[in-house]
Amino acid sequence: MLRTYVDMNLVSGKQPHAWDLGEFYLIDRIRALVPDIDLTDDCAQIELPYEGTLLFTTDAAIRGVHFPEDSKYIADGGFRALAGAVSDINASAGKPLAALLALVIPPELTLSEFDRFLSGLLEYSRHSEVPLVGGNISRGDRFGATISVIGSSNKVVTRSGARPDDLVVLSGSIGGSEIGRMIISGEASDADIKSLDSEIIGTLLYRHLRPLPPLGLGEKLAAIGATSMVDISDGLIADVEHIAEASGVNIHIELGKLPLYPGVTEIAQRHRIEPAILAAESGEEFELIATMSLKDAEELEKLQMPMTVIGRVRSGNGFVDVTLNGEPIPPGFSEGWKHF
Repeated sequence: MLRTYVDMNLVSGKQPHAWDLGEFYLIDRIRALVPDIDLTDDCAQIELPYEGTLLFTTDAAIRGVHFPEDSKYIADGGFRALAGAVSDINASAGKPLAALLALVIPPELTLSEFDRFLSGLLEYSRHSEVPLVGGNISRGDRFGATISVIGSSNKVVTRSGARPDDLVVLSGSIGGSEIGRMIISGEASDADIKSLDSEIIGTLLYRHLRPLPPLGLGEKLAAIGATSMVDISDGLIADVEHIAEASGVNIHIELGKLPLYPGVTEIAQRHRIEPAILAAESGEEFELIATMSLKDAEELEKLQMPMTVIGRVRSGNGFVDVTLNGEPIPPGFSEGWKHF
């Protein structure tokens, strides 16, 4: 039962602040939203669906850093916070099982904002069938959440298994998240997007605010022989570099082969940016990059999901060389997302 809280702000219709309501009131409010999950203990209990390897990942979502400050985007912040953490399990060829949520509540956070953040997170929880099974609440100076996701895998794929002569393959299409960010921030003006269909504009916004990682694809790629894998969170080139460094190989990427999200070419060209370069720098796409042998890549068609060969692994020591339609691109053109 939700604890009773009496406050003149509630009586008068003013929006109460989450901090004022107290830790246990907020915990009870979360319990009321997930009544089928027992949140009474300090530890969650999860029965594994099969034998395999347990996977653990954690990710932070800080207001003004990982999602916009504007209150109207706070539900999207909850949605993408869980989606990003679940994507890490997908990129390890795992099945996500459950999530833990640790919240930091500042004095100015309203109860409405608290509820909307949770509503977005729980919407993705239902979409992905990853239940919220526990967590923590504390106070602090800025609103944020730490999401931990537990998963399991029968065949884990890491970043360190790429081999010379493997092909580099990419799921889906990319660039949409960066264009969505540009629209939200105002970098892409009304004049920039006026030629785009309203449906495309909507999908670009959702690509950034409510990304949908290709759940289950990591397991399928592992089954056909993926030797390494990573999701695009920092940007395609930056994440390919993670594979190259972990595997001790060089990787060649041909930007001309990148499948571009609808609307990317039009907006990039208006800003005098090469569309493929913009797409290569776009972070938080959450598509998968994998390496595999030429023989195993022949099985990709059976997945019935869009997969594109974008490069090749070579002998080396962690370097990524990039070309655009065969012409070399200078090193360092894309540094990817960095927190510091």
